[in-house]
Amino acid sequence: MSDEHSRPRRAWQPEAELQEPLVPDDTAADAASRPRRGAAAAERPTAIAGLGDDPVEPARAQPDNPFARPGSGVGPGGGVGFVPPAPEPEPMIPAPVFPRSAGEYADEPGPAPRRSAMSSDTPVEAEPAAPGGSSSWVTAHRSTLATWAIGGVVGALVVGLIAFFVVRGLQAEPTSGPTGSESASPGSPSASAQPAEVADLVTADDLAPIAPASEWSVISTTEAQADHTMRAICLSTAQSTVNPTHSFQRTLGTTGADKLAALHRIDVYANAEAAQSVMAERVAALSTCSEVPARLVRATTVSGLAEESFQVTIVQEETVSKFHTVLVTRDGAAVQMADIARDAQPVDEGAAAESLERSQAALAEAQDAPAPADVTAGATTVPASNPQGWLVPLDLPRIHPGAGRWTMTGPHPVDGTSMGCENFELATEAGPTERQRTAYALTRDPAIPERFGIDELLFTFPSTEEAAVFVTKLGTNLRTCGQRVLTAQVQEHTAVPAKDADGNALSSLVFTATQAISDTEKVTYQLIVSVATNKVAYTIISATPEVQFSQEQLTELAARVSVRASQLG
Repeated sequence: MSDEHSRPRRAWQPEAELQEPLVPDDTAADAASRPRRGAAAAERPTAIAGLGDDPVEPARAQPDNPFARPGSGVGPGGGVGFVPPAPEPEPMIPAPVFPRSAGEYADEPGPAPRRSAMSSDTPVEAEPAAPGGSSSWVTAHRSTLATWAIGGVVGALVVGLIAFFVVRGLQAEPTSGPTGSESASPGSPSASAQPAEVADLVTADDLAPIAPASEWSVISTTEAQADHTMRAICLSTAQSTVNPTHSFQRTLGTTGADKLAALHRIDVYANAEAAQSVMAERVAALSTCSEVPARLVRATTVSGLAEESFQVTIVQEETVSKFHTVLVTRDGAAVQMADIARDAQPVDEGAAAESLERSQAALAEAQDAPAPADVTAGATTVPASNPQGWLVPLDLPRIHPGAGRWTMTGPHPVDGTSMGCENFELATEAGPTERQRTAYALTRDPAIPERFGIDELLFTFPSTEEAAVFVTKLGTNLRTCGQRVLTAQVQEHTAVPAKDADGNALSSLVFTATQAISDTEKVTYQLIVSVATNKVAYTIISATPEVQFSQEQLTELAARVSVRASQLG
């Protein structure tokens, strides 16, 4: 048995390195004093708090904000730019305030661009004449300069007349086909077609698969990119490299205790290539979400809805968990996105896709794309995230809701890391062709003891059979540790199955072990041994009897470890 006190402590990152830099935006926005366009007064409930149109100084987000990025600006009533409404009879629908962007758009207009020193629009400053130089030269050549000037005017008139008659002759000739500006590429709408409109945004009737239409009310509708003051989860600091030609957004809320709310956005771009790049940016942002305290819960495959579809569910682990199901689709040059948020539990996997079918059909028609047909949704593996093969902070649950931030260091070579029951040296055991280790630390939670953390060791073998032999040996040694070390107690839990992206079976063994390090003190470990084809992941969670993952969290983590290991190329 190894001595716990001699075990090297995990490296902790300095607090200064944990700050998330916000990407500045050099795109000038509208002046802050310009009122935002919104929905017509008839469609906006008069008794909704937090919907004032005048921007105010951002303040700290309220805990009940279903879509707020931590630190995003809100008004006193929980909305952005809150203006106290006149008293109205209950019930009131709480405004679903999405996070204001710290990077996608600038809050204030930027300075006007400066012309360069060599700009053709910049007048050249006159240089002082040399004494007795240029004045005498001009006097001496005045007649010659006048002749040149007259000749230049006559020449310009002749060239202009020739160009005029040539152009008239070309316009008179019949053309054999459309010009470049009039033609449209296959699968793209014509320049005169309206690619999207406000009517394409979801309505209360569209959201009936999630909740009865009678429970939904429109909170706000905006018709320009600069007017969208709310963002979907994990996109509050995303900076798109392409601006849309048309952009519409609507938020809706309900009066239920679960604070069900929805954001729907439609963006149309100049061409399909631009839309594809935006789609890739949003998929990447959702797959590697760094908003705290977000955790990736599940991924869903959606087929039959659009040319491209991507859906994940992310939970904000606050005192009351807020689940966000985000669906992003693309048809041609049109990208639409829905964020459906609800307290306590996520909406059904297929509810978002069903709610967007009408909108997607309209976009598909404008983009000359196939209409939605036989739309289905089902569970799939979470999207890969860098570094591939490893757990990422987005996978890790928190011990105390609303507190703590996970950081990772590595991968590094495997050293003497172990908990004492393995009965062989992990750094030198024969078989693996490659072995590495990554450490995870939970910071910004004062109730977490210093020893709490995670070490993940990842082994690669020449074949699946050799990986299985290693797992069998390690699992047997762990479960029989109490027979060799009298101070150790090991409890084995139910094995956790999973599947990789190709449907291959994955499996994880799960243990809880305690070891006495003195007559009065014990240390606790939660252990996961996962196998994914020829990869084996051994996860050591250093815990205490009071601070450790729940059995539900441990089971979910075991499944995620094996899936992540399967994603290593």
